[in-house]
Amino acid sequence: MSDRLSTLDTTTSHSNINSIMLISIKKTSIIIGILSLFQSRHVHSLSTPVVASLVKDYSGTAAGLFNNMRTPAALIGGAIVPLGLLTAPEIDKSKDSKRVQLFKKVNLLLAIASLLSEILAITFSTVAINKLAEVRFPPTTGVDELLSKHFEIAWMGTNVHFLLGMFGFGLLVGSKAFFTYGSKVGKISGCWGVAVFLHCSSIVNQGIALGAGDNSPHFASNLLTLVIRYVTLTMSRARGRPLSMIAFGVIFYSLFLSIEMVAESFGFFQKEKDN
Repeated sequence: MSDRLSTLDTTTSHSNINSIMLISIKKTSIIIGILSLFQSRHVHSLSTPVVASLVKDYSGTAAGLFNNMRTPAALIGGAIVPLGLLTAPEIDKSKDSKRVQLFKKVNLLLAIASLLSEILAITFSTVAINKLAEVRFPPTTGVDELLSKHFEIAWMGTNVHFLLGMFGFGLLVGSKAFFTYGSKVGKISGCWGVAVFLHCSSIVNQGIALGAGDNSPHFASNLLTLVIRYVTLTMSRARGRPLSMIAFGVIFYSLFLSIEMVAESFGFFQKEKDN
């Protein structure tokens, strides 16, 4: 009888132990499940803002970049008017040699070209800023992607015309010293102007080559390739736009007139005029 009772007690204790172990396993599983759910939600909450921050609207940033060049372009254009146009040196055929006469003509044309270049930069940037405010563009991973997709010509045109007008303005400063104080001072200021022009070109080339980062689209590798790409794209997209096609025709005609002016200054067409 005692053996049967001890066997029964042993069986009961074993069953109790098994029940306790099952309950412990179930509780442990529930705790692990709750922790896993909390961890997954926590990781999702951390990763979601990071992904969302990569793709967003960069219209405000792009407008700021355009405005960074529009304001200086307006200032430089306003400074070119009195420096190169209102106080342009007059040609005195009785005193000036043919070379000096040509230099004065080129100086005036440089002032006009620099002013018009800044006007184009202002036009490109102003229209782009207006479109960025009026049109809602799809979100992008960066401002460089927004510019390359929707404002490629506008961005390149703003940069090219702003830089060319600024370089022309720097050369006008050197020529102004030449016409005002003579060749000695003019040569010194001319050397300074050329040195600054070359150094600025080097800085611009470095900035263009760097772009917006390693994984960002690069518009060009240097200033020369940027100008070539801008002209190529502008000419290719001028098809079907009568005003743009006429503008290119007028520019080519002006180049012919410029060559003719230089040739006449050195007497290449003197015999034909005498005849």
